[in-house]
Amino acid sequence: MFIYLSIILLIAYFYQRKHIENNPVYRYFIYGLFFKIFLGIAFCMIYIFYYEGGDTTGYYRSSEACINLLSKGNISNYFSILFGDRSMENWYSFDRTTAFPDYWKDAYAFGVVRFTSIFTFFAFKNYFTTTILLDSIAFIGIWKLYLVFTSMYPLFYKKLAIGIIFIPSIVFWGSGILKDCYTLSAVGWLTYNIYMIVIKRQKIFVNILIMIINGYIIISLKPYIIVALLPGILLWASFEWTQKIKNVVVRRLIGPGLILAGMGVGVLALSVFGNNLGSYTNIKAMSEKAQTTQQDLIRGEQYGSNYYDVGKFDASLTGILTKAPISILSALFRPFIWEAKNPVMILSGLENLIILCSFLLIIVRVGLFKTIKIVGSEPLLLFSLLFAIIFAFSVGLASANFGALVRYRIPCMIFFIPSLFILFERMKEKRAKDREEMTV
Repeated sequence: MFIYLSIILLIAYFYQRKHIENNPVYRYFIYGLFFKIFLGIAFCMIYIFYYEGGDTTGYYRSSEACINLLSKGNISNYFSILFGDRSMENWYSFDRTTAFPDYWKDAYAFGVVRFTSIFTFFAFKNYFTTTILLDSIAFIGIWKLYLVFTSMYPLFYKKLAIGIIFIPSIVFWGSGILKDCYTLSAVGWLTYNIYMIVIKRQKIFVNILIMIINGYIIISLKPYIIVALLPGILLWASFEWTQKIKNVVVRRLIGPGLILAGMGVGVLALSVFGNNLGSYTNIKAMSEKAQTTQQDLIRGEQYGSNYYDVGKFDASLTGILTKAPISILSALFRPFIWEAKNPVMILSGLENLIILCSFLLIIVRVGLFKTIKIVGSEPLLLFSLLFAIIFAFSVGLASANFGALVRYRIPCMIFFIPSLFILFERMKEKRAKDREEMTV
């Protein structure tokens, strides 16, 4: 483990040294990587000694079974499983000597097992080393997201580093062998790929290829993230394409058409990938799934009584929309500090208190309508908040359990928190401008 850790940090040092002269944001690269690895090890220890196991250890043990299969020489079966074939033929290739993997019947959960087996192989079947390798690779996606934000808002790079790289709950829950570690990194990568393809127009083929890989990872683990991402991505792309039109009249005429075309592309994408997204392309099915998940998490023994209730809702668009306010509020700001019932939740409660106070300060100082106007004029901000709100709605509706909620919500928080920092800086700029006008 220590040999791998030394090699990783040495590579990170030379990578940082190579780029820091041209881009000062790279001063945070090694700090961010070390922070993620440190909290990843802390995550392992808490789940082993405090929770005494859980999905993270289950995923790891199942990945070990897959590597045992490979070690026995069943190479074709292993690679067939790695790419998602859960046939009975592959199941019967396991035996007592390899152990049988869990989660076989759940395609999304077994996706974690498949992907983790790669890291388990290179870690020589060591739980902590597997986590360190996974966290090191996953950090790249987070770093790419940070590069997108700092490219668009270079003056705010210090605060953006806090909001994207150093928020404890995001790093902690995104650093274990869980779906969240993979999907959080993949969302960061996907955002970077869209930025490079649509805005920078650089290395288009490479970024399309990486985008497909990360899209596959998300669809394999949490398809609803794609559904939440699409509206924001299409608005972002449409906005950027519209702004490139120099003629104001033409821009105003073509702009709505581009947005409609983007929506059409979104509908087409959902229909093409409908089989892979399962129930997430159908409102009624999504609502029924949310109801089932909510009840399962309320009954979940692992999280005890740390649950909340958004109330009953029927499986219709109107039924779930009535729960939008409380679902979004719950995902973004709960558990409140007085709702925390264990040390882990107390830390989340304190963090949520700071986030809520920051949000209220911005709304009060800037005003709701001016805040909306700022968001509408800045495409990355619009994309970030739209994704955060849609995603918060979905996980706030379905989670029902604070223990699950603090994990499930991290993809939206890694966009919501830096957006608050940007709005806070815009608030400061507005106040400085108002003072200048008063002195004239």
